[in-house]
Amino acid sequence: MRRWKLGFAGAIALLAAGIIAGAGELRTGRGFGFERAWPANFALGPQANAAEAVVTASDEEDENATSRNLASPANAKVNNLEMSDEFRKVLTRIPGGEVAPCVSVVDPYPEFNGIAIDPQNGVAVLSDTNLKSALIYDLSAGSPPDSSTITSPKGWIIGPATFLSFAAGVAVDPIRHELYTTENDIGDDIAAFPYTANGNFKARALAVPHGAYGIALSEKYHQMATAIQHDAEIIFYRLQAQGAEPPLRSIRGEKTKLADPHGVAWDEKNGEIVVTNYGNWSRGYWDPDYTGGGHYFPPSITVFKDDAKGDVAPIRIIRGPKTQLDWPTGVSVDNLHDEIAIANEPANEVLIFSRTGQGDIAPIRALGGPQTHIIHPMGVAFDPIHDELWVANFGHETEVFDRAASGNVAPKRIVRNAPAGVAAAGFGNPTAIAYDSKRDELLVPN
Repeated sequence: MRRWKLGFAGAIALLAAGIIAGAGELRTGRGFGFERAWPANFALGPQANAAEAVVTASDEEDENATSRNLASPANAKVNNLEMSDEFRKVLTRIPGGEVAPCVSVVDPYPEFNGIAIDPQNGVAVLSDTNLKSALIYDLSAGSPPDSSTITSPKGWIIGPATFLSFAAGVAVDPIRHELYTTENDIGDDIAAFPYTANGNFKARALAVPHGAYGIALSEKYHQMATAIQHDAEIIFYRLQAQGAEPPLRSIRGEKTKLADPHGVAWDEKNGEIVVTNYGNWSRGYWDPDYTGGGHYFPPSITVFKDDAKGDVAPIRIIRGPKTQLDWPTGVSVDNLHDEIAIANEPANEVLIFSRTGQGDIAPIRALGGPQTHIIHPMGVAFDPIHDELWVANFGHETEVFDRAASGNVAPKRIVRNAPAGVAAAGFGNPTAIAYDSKRDELLVPN
């Protein structure tokens, strides 16, 4: 939930305008007299125009296009969707045309979320929930912490053909040079692209259940695993699946201890799948006859054998007050040092656990504090070749640390998608808005 001081007049203007968003589309506010300006620093050569191509809301939509079959048996008056004479008289007296809003709350820059890196091919991929895009960087990208320079990506995938509407989890395929992004809130798909994709590139899209978040790939099984938040499920598809191809298997049920799963890491070396859980749970997700309500479990890390399926118990669980887990989101496994990194989002820190740890255990080290620049971390990724740890904030920065960094230490470099100091609006998918007249604030759920 985001809050802004705006005033009543501004609130009415925004309430009237609404939030302009669409699944798989980016829309300007041309109908309201303003245009979104893409940061000049993100120009990508000849393909820049493709990245800037956006879709406007149609001016030719039928004002009565709402379904006429939704008749109300209780009140016949609401069945008539035609404009009343009274309202038409009022409408004709209201000034119209290109009326600019008195206030707009908008972040013109991307806001990072998930991250995946391919050390073999020198590629880092970050998802962006704000502008509905994915950004591809060189693995050496970034500037010193005291620099305010925007880091230019070598590819910026954005536009209606990309199927990117709430780009969340990211995975990379170093063999086929492809990247995958999950669509969480409204997209309900996995979109795949080559590393060379740029601009409004047509995705290879796979339909998945609602609430997909983390994603991980296995070359051994030729499969991809995706966390489905609202079904409390890890679902597996064939690598490079597309369209409405059915899944190969899933992990779901009471024995699994999955509860609002988010991050997923596939540890092929040890034959394990590591999952982070927020803790929200209900059997009703998969059992339509269940009437027992839901439950809030403590946040956790669950580890399964990577060939598991059905209602199976994890082989290890990390859970309890000593863990300090709080909405654990992104997860990454370091096979060389037997460590697991967790993005502990509300606590503004990254926790490092022993890969084989279980139960109510403390992390072996934590990374956080003002010098780290870590604020609302969503994604983490180990780079075993360069001995580094990448941390993606939900905002305008991604920090790169020495792998063994601990405490309140400065990063080696920062990848910025906006000038230093520019505040992030924190938009994900704002689909509603309310005005609090008592506190003079706007409430915007994401």
